[in-house]
Amino acid sequence: MAASGPIESITLRGRRFPVDGEDAGNVSLPGTSNEVKPNGDGSLRLVKGRVAGMIENLNAQIDHERQDLEYLHELRDGGDFFDVSLTYCDGTVYAGSMQLTDDIKEDTKEGTAGITLTGNLEMQG
Repeated sequence: MAASGPIESITLRGRRFPVDGEDAGNVSLPGTSNEVKPNGDGSLRLVKGRVAGMIENLNAQIDHERQDLEYLHELRDGGDFFDVSLTYCDGTVYAGSMQLTDDIKEDTKEGTAGITLTGNLEMQG
């Protein structure tokens, strides 16, 4: 029986971040998108495009002693993809090469920072 639940943790270029246990993280795999467009004669055509994988709506725990917030900004500002590993509560792991793509904002009350990553991602093992 499959188990569902929150993301356990995310590892960004070797540094592990626990994730808020109440988050419902969204994960999409890379592949193709489909768009149906009408033609002038009333027929339809399929237009395919490429889409990157994405991890969004995650709030990573921030530890100021480890300078986690600065580390996240360093990754984003580095201008290159880095290794990412995402662990689900049931032990499932997705990994790939990604980059932080949205603003990184710390919620000081919760002790977390919201992160979004885009790039390649696939199930491991």
